[in-house]
Amino acid sequence: MASEEAVQKIVESMVTLNQKASEKMRALGAHACTDITGFGFIGHALEMVQASHAGMMIQAEKVPMFPEALDYAKMGLIPAGAYTNRQFFSCSVDLDPRVSPALVDILYDPQTSGGLFISLPSEKAEKFVSDLKEEEKIDSSIVGEVVEEPRGRIRIL
Repeated sequence: MASEEAVQKIVESMVTLNQKASEKMRALGAHACTDITGFGFIGHALEMVQASHAGMMIQAEKVPMFPEALDYAKMGLIPAGAYTNRQFFSCSVDLDPRVSPALVDILYDPQTSGGLFISLPSEKAEKFVSDLKEEEKIDSSIVGEVVEEPRGRIRIL
């Protein structure tokens, strides 16, 4: 059901290597990194906070995504794996009721080849995002912050 234009953008994104982003994040002293795949954005974010005994606050609207993905989610085109991820991970997620249900569905969506989710020192994160956008033409964004509490949980605002 996806348009040819949407498919082209998605394929182009999926075949883009993470090499440049990886090199830049290491040079800036990344604390952690994971690629967003089968466990979706939320599952991989939880993996990071639980391993580090920290918490995380995510600004849902700042998570980069294809605009078409939100349109399809609003139509109810959600893969079965998203429901499995939600069932498994929702016990560790505090969700602001103002976040749109379609956006939440996307955050639980099991990706085939999503982007990197990187934790950098806050003073270096803006430079990283700026460099990726300007030098590499890679869409990136600061989506939240690691916090002390609630440990092992994510707050989605």
